Amino acid sequence: MKDYLVLRRACEKIYYAGGGDFWFEEGTIGNDNHILYKAYTLSIFSMCIVMTVLEILAVFAGDFPDDEHSDAVTFALSHTMVLAKMSSVVARKRVVRALCRDAARVCAAHEDPQLMATKARIIRMNVAAYFACVYGSCVFYIFEGLRKLYFDGTHFVTIVTYWPSFSDNSASATAFRIICTLVLNLMMLPMIAFDSLAVTFLIIIKYKFITLRQFFERLEGEFCDVASRESLEAATELFERRVKEGIGMHQELLRITKELDKSFGILIALSVCLSFVSDISLLLSLTLAEQLPFTTSLKIILFITALLFLLAEFLCNAGEITYQASLLSDALFHCGWQQLGGSGRGRRAARLLVPAAAAAQRPVVMKAFSMLQLTYATFLTVVRSMYSVFALISSRKKDH
Repeated sequence: MKDYLVLRRACEKIYYAGGGDFWFEEGTIGNDNHILYKAYTLSIFSMCIVMTVLEILAVFAGDFPDDEHSDAVTFALSHTMVLAKMSSVVARKRVVRALCRDAARVCAAHEDPQLMATKARIIRMNVAAYFACVYGSCVFYIFEGLRKLYFDGTHFVTIVTYWPSFSDNSASATAFRIICTLVLNLMMLPMIAFDSLAVTFLIIIKYKFITLRQFFERLEGEFCDVASRESLEAATELFERRVKEGIGMHQELLRITKELDKSFGILIALSVCLSFVSDISLLLSLTLAEQLPFTTSLKIILFITALLFLLAEFLCNAGEITYQASLLSDALFHCGWQQLGGSGRGRRAARLLVPAAAAAQRPVVMKAFSMLQLTYATFLTVVRSMYSVFALISSRKKDH
């Protein structure tokens, strides 16, 4: 499947979730300036903002039991960062639109259909797994609320907000808790859509570097084929033309990678922070509580899994871009320049490879906030640091 279709489908999901039209072709997906769509978007994000504010108030001014107060802290932090993540991408809509256009076009003429099919399958698997983790967690939060209602004799609750209070079991309070549950599930759709677009871009850029590497690896074979069928001069001319084309694609990929960093760097950085802080909080609530019910344990485990899965998707796919880009210098060196001979055109073509190989040796490392490197090593460092902080806090609480 071509990147054009993959990116368009990702943008369609954002549009239908209320995030706006991020596709570079005006009117192809929809009109996000239409008054009805603006009302739809405003209603979704207004409900999410109101719910998040009530969660923050519940943390600082609410009177709730320990388990509900812990949920209030987790959701207030998570939803605040989720809104910040989505806002950071919306603020860069024009840049993201241009990024969609450029990513769909670069290297498109040289993409291998089998490789593209593998890429599309990997994107679908990543997005589907993330969707399952997020909504699996939401389902068990609902199960936990029903368990409290029917087995603990309290009330149904998933999202803990400042109003209603813990002791308020009126019909209006119950209705509001159900509405908050619906808003929670609604909020997950644009969040998943924005995160999935970022992951889709990372995977696509990784495969662009693979395509470019294969392009240079085929040059020697093309040169020898043309030289045997036509002449050495014709083969040298083709080689020079191909080298220039490949260098142009490499420069375009480097530029797109920087634009991708600018567009989604804040989203990824906030995802790292969210995973680090929330996972520590969730692990503490899971290990320090006494005899947690099965549904409670499962909702926490699925929430942790969703956060870690998203963290792995961002950091590992960004790390793959760094790795695939590092292989390009070897492909340039072994592209067959030694077959050119000593003609003027041959020397010119060979000289073109020197600065190109030097540029390919510079590491392509994406950074969040221009500081945090998005690599495999960073993923392992974050997970280890997370566990170290959790173990330290856990041991101190147990001592007290």
